[in-house]
Amino acid sequence: LEYYADVMTALGAATASSSEEIATGLEKFSAVAETIGLSYEYATSALATITATTRQSADVVGTALKTLFARMQDLELGKTLDDGTTMGQYSDNLAKIGVNILDASGNLREMDKVLDDLGARWDNLTEAQKVATAQGVAGIRQYTQFIALMENWDFMQQNLATASGASGALDTQADIYAESWEAAQKRVTASAEK
Repeated sequence: LEYYADVMTALGAATASSSEEIATGLEKFSAVAETIGLSYEYATSALATITATTRQSADVVGTALKTLFARMQDLELGKTLDDGTTMGQYSDNLAKIGVNILDASGNLREMDKVLDDLGARWDNLTEAQKVATAQGVAGIRQYTQFIALMENWDFMQQNLATASGASGALDTQADIYAESWEAAQKRVTASAEK
């Protein structure tokens, strides 16, 4: 639990989002993310990246990520999505830009790796390819958040580095607070009340 709190605290301090926003957004999609191979670090970093760059609420971003990842989960289960998309269509659309969502055995690859592949190719796509890919991956209603993530892939990478090195961030932030004017004021007030 401390590590999870460290990651949220570090990302909250490093971005224009807060640990509270990150926690709120994660509530929306963490169960789905785990089933498709999205690590905690990628989930929190993606959420912080989108929230910080779009300034949409964590609730909206979390719901968008839930929809995006639920699409992947449903396709893995062999369902046809509401918009008529099948695993074959989804896979073919991404294969056109050099991203494979299936491994050699035909199983869904971990989402961390799929996102890495998409992020590495994103800047080389035309605007039309970006919009088509985003709509195919995230659906018509949620593609703008996906575009925000991909357009800010360098920031996402910075956030991943922050998340990976987050151990002890909660203690560091607590120490900073303990030395702050607000904490000193509360100590004086408590001492006076005593």
